[in-house]
Amino acid sequence: MTTSPQNVSLTLDTPEGFHELPLHLPPDVLDAALWELAEKIWPGGTEFQRETTAVVYSDLTAALAADSVLHASVAFYETEDGVASTAHFLVRAEAVEPDAPDVVAASVQEGLAFEEHRSVDRVDLPCGPAVLSLHATETDGTGILPTLDFAHIELYVPAPVRGWLLVLALSTPCFADLPRYTGILRQIGESLVIRPATRENDDPEAAAPGGVRAVFG
Repeated sequence: MTTSPQNVSLTLDTPEGFHELPLHLPPDVLDAALWELAEKIWPGGTEFQRETTAVVYSDLTAALAADSVLHASVAFYETEDGVASTAHFLVRAEAVEPDAPDVVAASVQEGLAFEEHRSVDRVDLPCGPAVLSLHATETDGTGILPTLDFAHIELYVPAPVRGWLLVLALSTPCFADLPRYTGILRQIGESLVIRPATRENDDPEAAAPGGVRAVFG
């Protein structure tokens, strides 16, 4: 079960091309934020494209917020041959045994290594040890929807505040762009800063839902 840590503050930077979904906004400002997002995604698009995008991401935003996702964004790029490339990026926090980060990382690496068709490597980030994982999944086609393959690149980062594991997950149907997205996820991981959260009374910024102070750029 994915939960939100009560005593962890985290910040990270996403590169140009990523558009953040407005999670945890009050209903009276959510529609405006989603329309602003649609305009960023389709700066030269039609009204229909922007309206459709706003509706799709409204449903997705509600589902992710209900699932305790800390951050969600969608990336759009253009390849050298002019083809669109896209990916989704999520940040979650999972409760783990309150061991030292090295112990948690080793346990995660060992557990993932037993799964078939998954590549797992230990990496060192500025914030500490982490585990990089790569695997693929296939969605079953239904009706007019085709079967789709997705590549999943994940960084498992034990928080210095013991008892929490941060999961940075990037998924894309664009397998040819895996080197690019792997590099991007590693870049995001290297920007990650994790600290014990300050009390809300001591911090001028309001805490995010679930007690997490998360700032994303």
